[in-house]
Amino acid sequence: MNGASRSRGVTLVELLVVVAIIGVVAVAATPFLSSANPQKLDYAASEFASAMRFARSEAMRTGEPYGFREQTSAMWIRVFRADTGTSPWDLVYDVYHPVSRQLYDIRLNDHPLAAADSLSHNSVYRGTCDKPGDVYFDGNGTPWCANPETVLLEQFVTTLSLGGHTRVVTLDGISGRVTVR
Repeated sequence: MNGASRSRGVTLVELLVVVAIIGVVAVAATPFLSSANPQKLDYAASEFASAMRFARSEAMRTGEPYGFREQTSAMWIRVFRADTGTSPWDLVYDVYHPVSRQLYDIRLNDHPLAAADSLSHNSVYRGTCDKPGDVYFDGNGTPWCANPETVLLEQFVTTLSLGGHTRVVTLDGISGRVTVR
């Protein structure tokens, strides 16, 4: 040999090993990228439940009315505080998420980790609620209709669906407890 280094190509075995590794990674990553991933639905349900819980905890912490607005057609939930100096109350959307420090506004169509094909809610009040998707909590954590604010909530059920999967978020009017199943 003349002392110059020789470049060497890849063998067929090395190429097959690399292709096999890429294949395994792709198969493992596919469920996380799938639009019908039940984990995305779980995360969406968790985000909605967290928004409800946060509104309740802020109302109890501050003694002021906090709540949430759920709009099924836009597939979002927003946390608000109520301006009780007006009649009817103005809902002010200046509440920030405690971790992200962004406005507490969960929009499933724009969310990178959460997804749902459809969203619906069913609410039961002890009287007539003009805006059944607007729920506020008083300083004791009791949920009420935001308009009129004197109508007590009995139950608020949100159903999220993705592919063949469904998750249900329930807010109990008596206890204020939020559950996901």
